[in-house]
Amino acid sequence: MMPFLRWRRALADRALRGNPNAVTLVAIVRNEGPYLVEWLAHHLAIGFDRIVVYDNESTDDTRALFKALVRRDLRLRRVPWPSPPDASAQIMAYVHALSDLATSWVMYLDPDEFVVPLGHSTMAGLIETLPDAVSSLHVNRRHFGVSGREDPSCALVTRAFTRSAPYASDDHYHFRTLVRADRIAAVRHQDVICRHGRRILSDGLIFSETSETTADRVVFEGVQINRYPNRALSQVRECDRYGTENRAVRAFDAPFAAEYRRLCAILDRKPTLSG
Repeated sequence: MMPFLRWRRALADRALRGNPNAVTLVAIVRNEGPYLVEWLAHHLAIGFDRIVVYDNESTDDTRALFKALVRRDLRLRRVPWPSPPDASAQIMAYVHALSDLATSWVMYLDPDEFVVPLGHSTMAGLIETLPDAVSSLHVNRRHFGVSGREDPSCALVTRAFTRSAPYASDDHYHFRTLVRADRIAAVRHQDVICRHGRRILSDGLIFSETSETTADRVVFEGVQINRYPNRALSQVRECDRYGTENRAVRAFDAPFAAEYRRLCAILDRKPTLSG
């Protein structure tokens, strides 16, 4: 990294450390290049202060994409991350992210997951509603199918795929965790264990696990995570046959479009704001 860029990052991080509502998004990816610009633009648009992507031996254009973007946007970081021989690359990346965290909050996602802070214009607005006694907010995932699409080349998955699985689908019991970083005791694939404090779902009530990856109930109040596991592939049809329309993500169209166009301009790409 160039010394000047390192200096600019250090100044930006220092400014964030005084913000109690600042939040970092962490993900580990491999060959997700075709989808990363949309994913980054969405999460910048809803107010993540940092996005740190651990690149797990990608062979596509992920490295080149970040090389161009990080020079122009100090919120974005790429960390090369080879697979260790006898450990989980994902868990090790999640733990490593805590060693250089500039924000009070952190959230871990996969690159096919999009946070939708329903009823809030930004992540800071969501975080402001959480009392100090709350250490972690556990957010249910809403699974989306292919909405009849067979073409894998569509530009924006959040616009193309609008039919989610039925509310009580088993998939919706899975969750991700928004957590106060200074209270973390252990990191799992989907959950984060805290040393103290309340663990809640987005209804404000106590969160209980039925397994390491599933909650005891489904709640889509205040925030949800849209998951697009199939992108444009036709592996699962449940969402299309029995699901319902859910376009909550479109509430963020204007800020998303601005970020998406900006990132595309940096990359010298033509933005395609359609599904």
